[in-house]
Amino acid sequence: MYLSTQYICLTPLDVHYLARVFHVVQQQLRDYTRALPELLSYVTMALTSVVYVEPLPNASKHIDYPRLYEEELIAFM
Repeated sequence: MYLSTQYICLTPLDVHYLARVFHVVQQQLRDYTRALPELLSYVTMALTSVVYVEPLPNASKHIDYPRLYEEELIAFM
């Protein structure tokens, strides 16, 4: 398989492994996509705050909100 000028050779075992892992990646993408509207709301609140903003009690467990808050704080300083 070529990707631009790079060549990758996959064995049948590699293809089988990637097929199994793809299911996990697909589930994570689904979870993150479902959390996106809530996440955008949280980021908006965090950008206008000077102290840590607690996520809503029903917030997605797939998002690391304390780390997200710290990264938003650093990005806009």
